Amino acid sequence: MHTPVIATDSDQGPRRHQEDAYAHQVADASGGWRASLADGFGDHPRTRDAAALAAITAIESGGEALDAVLAATRAISRTHPGADCVMVHARQDAPDDLIDIAWVGDCRLWTWSSGEGLRRHTRDHTFGQRLRDRWVADDLAQAGDHALTTSVATAVLGDIGTASAPPAELVLFTTDGVHDYVDERLLAELVVEHAYCPDVLAHVLVDAAREAESGDNATAMVIRPPLAESPYLSRQELLLDGLEHDDVFGEDQPALLRLAEDRAVGIACDRYLSRDGATYWCTKDSDHTDHHVSWHGVTWA
Repeated sequence: MHTPVIATDSDQGPRRHQEDAYAHQVADASGGWRASLADGFGDHPRTRDAAALAAITAIESGGEALDAVLAATRAISRTHPGADCVMVHARQDAPDDLIDIAWVGDCRLWTWSSGEGLRRHTRDHTFGQRLRDRWVADDLAQAGDHALTTSVATAVLGDIGTASAPPAELVLFTTDGVHDYVDERLLAELVVEHAYCPDVLAHVLVDAAREAESGDNATAMVIRPPLAESPYLSRQELLLDGLEHDDVFGEDQPALLRLAEDRAVGIACDRYLSRDGATYWCTKDSDHTDHHVSWHGVTWA
């Protein structure tokens, strides 16, 4: 079982303080993960501390995502009375399980898969969203987008949003400093362009917010759950293990062509294979990610 890859990027921007916070953990044995993103607001001197406590408490909490957010509510009300934040928390116990989501406020969670595209699974708790729900025109509703209808410190059970999402190739968390300035179409384009590089994707999402003159703290977190393991060896693994056979690789499709087709399933290692007078080797590209593996061939005299 492979370990989930989690990448984050956060920028204070022109705000006086950085009040975004995040926390995450992975389960190596199961391939599961938990993650939280919190956005502090208000003038309380411990706003950042409250956001960090909410994020950490949620990932350490047992039960479902809803239980985790309720635990965060109790923690910041007890430890930092008067401070407040909004947050989104999600957890997935194994790669094939549904993603369990709970949130308060306007942090958002998205999933992306090559077949489904980008999908948002949270609904903002703002007056702007309430107006949209009543079919008020979007340009009028935008005036209420920064007015929250609930928060972590004040939330009761019925205030917390919950959802579940199917397993996906990527899970994205964003604060409003990102998604209020990077429209959904551009966000989707950036995800497609950098889908196999979580570190780069998190960075470009925050950069895009800055280029759009975001005046808020901006934070993005990207999770790439482990791919489900196949019970069968890939063609690359067959080759690397010396199991190349004519009945596996027909004469009309040279081994190198078949390897090129499979490079997205590449093996992150440096290995050599000799076949038909040629030597092939597998090596990582410069970004050192498993999804960017190149096969190169050279004919030996």
